[in-house]
Amino acid sequence: MFKESKYNFLLYYDSRPLLYNGVTGNGFCMSEDEWGLLRKMLDCPDEFSNLYPDDFKRLKRMGYIVDDDFDETSWLLYKNKMEVYSDRDYMLIVNPTLECNFRCWYCYENHSDGRMSPSMVTRVKKHIKLKVEREHIPALSISWFGGEPLLCFDSVVYPVSLYARNLCRKNNIPCHLSITTNGYLLNSDMIPKIKKIGLESFQITLDGDKAKHDKVRRNGKEPSYDRIVENIRTLCSELDDVSVTLRINYDNSTFTRHEIFDILNEFAPSVRDRININLQKVWQVASNVDESPHTLLNEFMDKAFEMGYPLTMGGGINKGICHSCYASRSAYANINYDGAVFKCTARDYTDSNAMGRLNADGNIAWDVKKISKAFAATPIENITCVECKYLPLCGGQCIQKHKEKGFFCVHPDKTLLESEIIRQYRNNIIAFNARAKKQES
Repeated sequence: MFKESKYNFLLYYDSRPLLYNGVTGNGFCMSEDEWGLLRKMLDCPDEFSNLYPDDFKRLKRMGYIVDDDFDETSWLLYKNKMEVYSDRDYMLIVNPTLECNFRCWYCYENHSDGRMSPSMVTRVKKHIKLKVEREHIPALSISWFGGEPLLCFDSVVYPVSLYARNLCRKNNIPCHLSITTNGYLLNSDMIPKIKKIGLESFQITLDGDKAKHDKVRRNGKEPSYDRIVENIRTLCSELDDVSVTLRINYDNSTFTRHEIFDILNEFAPSVRDRININLQKVWQVASNVDESPHTLLNEFMDKAFEMGYPLTMGGGINKGICHSCYASRSAYANINYDGAVFKCTARDYTDSNAMGRLNADGNIAWDVKKISKAFAATPIENITCVECKYLPLCGGQCIQKHKEKGFFCVHPDKTLLESEIIRQYRNNIIAFNARAKKQES
């Protein structure tokens, strides 16, 4: 016995019916006549399974049809717990400093002075050793954050990364190293050390085309666009396995000038598949951004795909991830330069937001009152989320918002989630066509 998934969505893309499943993230378009036939099949899946067994198996595999006794909501709640508590791959974010050579107007951090001391570096190493050799984590991921972490490359980033890489190699577990940096301080002297530690993943930000970026991001009085772009080119030419997420922060004026397309011409075709362009709305002005069809934003996305760049949009939908943020995972910590430990990286690093402290022996002394409040209740286990059709797209609140405000619906306007489905589908089609065109040539 079978039934239609409760998380199927019928939307329209280019005036054609689009059937999307929120649990699996699968979607496809069809004609109105085809949808009429499919609608009848979904209404009577048992009969459909006998008449068209191959088509039935395909739709079941894609999640549009499920077993009659399968409780999809219970599965999502169970999967949430597994992802939050049972995933033992350890993620560590380290802030060597909160100081920064830029002062972007939209940054939420106060950039207090101070850098990680040698004794704190030792504590971080002990913490990594404890996780690897005592707790036997299956994998380690270290992400360098700040502030600007490259201000402490030689004193913190390099020695800790090298220690972690060697320790993981000795214990035969994967070690992934990444860094979020403005890219300005990268230089040729760092390249051999970057190769040695295997720092293969960079997130670097531009604030639009050269003129707009240089108004926002200046190193003192010096513009920064040309230097950052050149440093990205250097990374791609010197490091064969490097992956660069080129984050483009945009507001209501970024995609009003055709100069924005200059960014796409900055990098050689041979390296574009290693530069993922990530478009992120500046949240302070997000409601003022025009994302309707036929704007330069959509033209830019089309052109990026056509030129061979991977491309993602900020925000969006979870597509099968049953927790809303990496900070919701138990096997994760964010260690600040002064030893304070946090969960959320999207709030200022204040004492009130700290969740614990890194001890001299490498253990984290969690604040029991704060951590228990954050993790005692799963944010999605409330009647509103459980009964909501959009649960697998939303993932519910992050633990930070839940701790600050209690429960509230993070997506009261469901049309925004539906527009994200359509945009995701559109991007997949464009990317597929771009890859096919590239293979033909």
